Amino acid sequence: MMTKYSFLLLSTLLLASMTSCKTTQKSVDTPKPEAEATTTVRQAPAISREEFDGTWIVKSAEHHEVVGDEPVELTFDLTNGRLYGSDGCNVINGTFTLGDENELQFGSLISTSKVCRPEVTDRAVLNALNHTRSYKRADNHDLSIKLCNRRGRTVMTLVKRMTYLLNGPWKVTAINGTPVPDEQPVLVIDIPEAKLSGFAGCNRLFGHIALDDTPYGITFTQVAATRKMCPEMDTEQNFLSALDQVTGFYPVDDTHIILYQTPETPLITLEKGL
Repeated sequence: MMTKYSFLLLSTLLLASMTSCKTTQKSVDTPKPEAEATTTVRQAPAISREEFDGTWIVKSAEHHEVVGDEPVELTFDLTNGRLYGSDGCNVINGTFTLGDENELQFGSLISTSKVCRPEVTDRAVLNALNHTRSYKRADNHDLSIKLCNRRGRTVMTLVKRMTYLLNGPWKVTAINGTPVPDEQPVLVIDIPEAKLSGFAGCNRLFGHIALDDTPYGITFTQVAATRKMCPEMDTEQNFLSALDQVTGFYPVDDTHIILYQTPETPLITLEKGL
C-alpha cells in the first residue's frame, strides 16, 4: 500500500524529471555524503531581447526537420512586436509578446493560402507557433533557440541568420589572399533588398543575393558589370571571378569580413565603410 510519504516522494521525482524552457528555476539543496563528487551543469546563456531582432532560420517544427520550396524563416521586428516570414510555402504575418521568465507567445497569426506540396512542413510550422509559450537558448555556440509549449516541450528550433552583418558598403582589401592596388573595388551589400552593387576596379557592378538555410551562407547571382575598358583589368577580372565562387562568410572582427568558397578557402577580404 502506498503511504502518504511515498506518494509525496514519487510526485517530487516526477516533477524534477520534467524539462522546461524557463531558465529561472528554483532548486532545493539536499545533504550529500562528503565523498560524493559534485557535478556542475553548465547552462547555455540566455537570449537577450535585443538578440531576438532579426531573421531566424527554422530548423525543425513539431519534432520534424522542416522542408520548404523556399527557406523556412521568421523575422522578429522587436520595435513593433511584429512577426513575418515564410513557412516554406506561404507568407506568415502576426504579432509576438516577450514576457518575464522567458515567456514568448504569438498572436494574430495569418498566412497566405497557396497550395503546398505534401512534403512541405508548412502546417507543422504554424502549429508550433500557435503552441509556443516560452523559449530557451539551444546551446553555447550558435545563436539558436528552442521554442516550447506550455508543458516545456520543444516544438521548434531556430538559428539566427547572421547575414545582417554584411549589410552596407565595404572596401575590398584582398582577393585570393593578395592585397589589391590603391584603386580598391567597392562592394555594397543590401540584405533586405537582396541586391548587390559597387565598383569592380574599372566598371560598375550589380547583381542579386541568394541565401541558404545556414546562418553564414550567401551567394551572389546574376552579377554583371558595365563594359568600360581600362589599362589594368586584372584586379576587376579576379574580383568578379571570386564573387562567382562565394558560398559564405565569417567575421574577423567588428570591421573585417572574409567571403569564402569554403572556410578553408578565403576569396575576398572586406573592410567596413568607404
